[in-house]
Amino acid sequence: SVQVRHMLPRIKKVELGKIHINDDVVSNDFFLHTKGIEQLEKTHKIGKKEFERMLLHEPEIAIFGTGFKGKFTITEDVMNAAKKSSVDIHVLKTPDALKKFQEFARKGKNVVAHIHVGE
Repeated sequence: SVQVRHMLPRIKKVELGKIHINDDVVSNDFFLHTKGIEQLEKTHKIGKKEFERMLLHEPEIAIFGTGFKGKFTITEDVMNAAKKSSVDIHVLKTPDALKKFQEFARKGKNVVAHIHVGE
């Protein structure tokens, strides 16, 4: 098997409003996949457009980090689209979502995550 471990984003520290990944401090919402990270516009909900972006990676697992207090909403059409797809969906508060992402990524799963950095 191809060794891609070194490319996994390293999540070093998780705090409200800033998340330390690799050598960066990220304060905007972001999209994580097993080969890296893409910063996103701050938004307060995940709609179909965001979910479709996640699906471009053909993930086995998609994780939504709903913020530190879980204030982030995932629209109903996303949940419906998720049920129709074969993707395993996890909705968790941001710190747990990041732990879960690392757990799956280390097992070699194709996992993506949309992470809300705010509350």
